[in-house]
Formats: sequence, structure tokens, C-alpha cells
Amino acid sequence: MPNPKHIYLVDDHVIIRNGLQELVEKLGPYKVTHQFDNGRDLLDSLASGKRPDLIIMDQSMPQMNGHEVMQNFREKGIQVPVLMLTLNEDEDLIIQLFRLGVRGYLKKNCNASQLGSAIEHIVSSGYYHNEFLTLSLQNNAVENKKGEQDLILEQLTAREKEFLRLVCHEKEYTYEQIADKMGVQHRTVDGYREAIFEKFRIKSKTGLVLFVLKHRLFDLL
Repeated sequence: MPNPKHIYLVDDHVIIRNGLQELVEKLGPYKVTHQFDNGRDLLDSLASGKRPDLIIMDQSMPQMNGHEVMQNFREKGIQVPVLMLTLNEDEDLIIQLFRLGVRGYLKKNCNASQLGSAIEHIVSSGYYHNEFLTLSLQNNAVENKKGEQDLILEQLTAREKEFLRLVCHEKEYTYEQIADKMGVQHRTVDGYREAIFEKFRIKSKTGLVLFVLKHRLFDLL
């Protein structure tokens, strides 16, 4: 049996943490080694230098919520994979969390299968998004000759690259603002978005941002 992955749980409700621990440890070779009821206590623990393989954290908590924890991670250069649990489905918040380094998110009413899939994907491939599918490369010969980034960039027009760069900009432009900056009609921007959705099987703005982050495309656009 492989060595278990060490997981930290962060949630302000003890009963939820205990239930989550029991479930997580049944889903695979995982061991919950620490529990915290707020983000501040988590940060105090990480200051000792110990790092888990994954942190499963509630977004809404007293004494430093998930968003604030991720901002602190960025400021201090802390790099630990985080799966965020949230009741808030606001797309702008989810995108902000991904920009801050969150590797995946789930609604708090998710089922065991979804939780298991999210943990497995983050541990094995780095990211999870419940509607996001990575680019499938069917031709191994082509894959061996060219990097995945090159294959993606080849499928994007110059204007689609510009659109993606603006979608992922830290200023968090709306589609209307993107149209204005590109000097085109809103429906033209809709066309760029739909074309990229179709090429890479993406369904939302969140998926677009994660696609760029996962494949480290921003500096290449």
C-alpha cells in the first residue's frame, strides 16, 4: 500500500471536519493529520515549515476566510495545493481564488464521488474543476514532437490570444470591457469565447482562466 498523502482540514464546524476526515480517509490512501477551525491557526501551523500534500479548506470562516488565507499564501510565497469548499457560486470569486493559487473548488453539498475525484486530480495532475477537461492529445507522435503549449497556441488566432490574455488579466475585465479594449462589438467577443469553448471543451469563464493557468499560457499569449 502506498504511503498516504497527508491532508489538512480547515473548517469552523467540528462536526463537519470530523465527518470530512472519516470520508476522506475512506476515499483513498489519504491521512488527515491536522484540523483547524480558522485560517489564522492554519497559517500559524505552516509557519513551522511543515507542509501537507493537500489542504481542504472552507471559504467562509471567522478569523481569516479562505480568500484571505490564499492572499496570505501569495504574499509569503507559500505553495501548498488547496481544494476550496464553498457555498458561494459567484464566478468572480471562484476566478479570484484560482488566480490566488487554489487548485480546485467544490460546493459544500458535493457527493463523495466528486470529492474523491477532486482530491485525486489535484494530487495527480495539479488541478480540478468540475466542468474543466484538459486538452486531449490523440496523436502520440505529434505529442512527442511538440509541447502541449505549442499545440494549444497553434489552435488560437491572434485575436483569440488577445481575448484570452484580457480574460485572465488581474484587473478582472468583464466581457463588455474586453470588447471595448479590443475595439470590437460585444458579439465579436462572444464569438472568440465560443470558438475557444468549442476547441478546448470549456464551458465557462472560470474554465477559461483555469485553462490558461493550468497550461501556463499567460506569458505566451
